[in-house]
Amino acid sequence: MKRINVVPYKSSWEKDFQNENKKIQNLLPEKVEIYHIGSTSIPNMFAVPIVDLMIAVQSLKEFDRYSKVLCTIGYEPMGETCEEERRIFMKCDGDCSYHIHIFQHGNPEIERRIAFREFMIAHTEQALEYSRLKKELANQFSNDEAKYKKGRSEFLEKVDQQVSKWKN
Repeated sequence: MKRINVVPYKSSWEKDFQNENKKIQNLLPEKVEIYHIGSTSIPNMFAVPIVDLMIAVQSLKEFDRYSKVLCTIGYEPMGETCEEERRIFMKCDGDCSYHIHIFQHGNPEIERRIAFREFMIAHTEQALEYSRLKKELANQFSNDEAKYKKGRSEFLEKVDQQVSKWKN
């Protein structure tokens, strides 16, 4: 089992995202929107060093037809975690891992994840609180990803409610 390691923000994560974005854009047969999401997209946020990319496609059914091209640049489909409305691919590239979350345009999860990122950038107190929580949980549950994620869930639900009020 991989150890949960929460590290200080690295400005290189944005460059890692940009480089990966270019690779993916050049590879896919359709023009897609790719967003940097998750903790590595929030300046000064402590994070598990995984660059999360979110891709919005016209059709998941169409995407499924050409999704194997992502394997040519090191991604593996996470079939057991795929859902009807999302696809997930993962890649480990040296010190940095990448996760791709693929949604069809119109899925409310796209807006929710972008709004969360923007809220955390605009509200540094909540971002600092989240950083502290993640560090504590990583120390407490360094070998138990399920408990680490469960420990964050209450905080994330509270922030999601704040984000909803903030964006409206």
